[in-house]
Amino acid sequence: MNRSIVLSIDNTLSWFSRQFALAGGLIMVALALMTVASILGRSFAGASIQGDYELVEMGLAISVFLFLPECHQQKGHIVVDFFTVNASKTTLDLLKAISDLLFAVLAALLIWRMGIAALEAYDYQEASMILELPLWAAYVPAIIAMCLLCLCCLFTSVVGGWRIFQDE
Repeated sequence: MNRSIVLSIDNTLSWFSRQFALAGGLIMVALALMTVASILGRSFAGASIQGDYELVEMGLAISVFLFLPECHQQKGHIVVDFFTVNASKTTLDLLKAISDLLFAVLAALLIWRMGIAALEAYDYQEASMILELPLWAAYVPAIIAMCLLCLCCLFTSVVGGWRIFQDE
């Protein structure tokens, strides 16, 4: 495998993952500010921001999905290493490659099912209760983020597997 191509792909995936995480962070900051404004408005003016709960619900859901690719790139997911404490580096690398592949499969499954859910929400014109925001719209950034996560997982699995066989 050409090292410069691998590095280029890794840098590209890392850049997109970072941008998604920054977008998720900005959404969370905006939601926090909106919540403060709504609470202050309710406390002092007797009126809150209409639909604030709906916006928080959708915004947080989107943010969580936007954080997932960066979490994977930074190796931030929980790892239970109770059974592998004394395993060799090759065994650990193999388990990492397999887990990344399984994570990619899970991400692909979620993309598929979320896509179906989004299409059904669109077909049935499902909307939020107060603001009547179309629910399918919240699925779009989540599905895109899951696609990036799937690519990141596939990449780390393939590169990790390739390195194992190169070391032998």
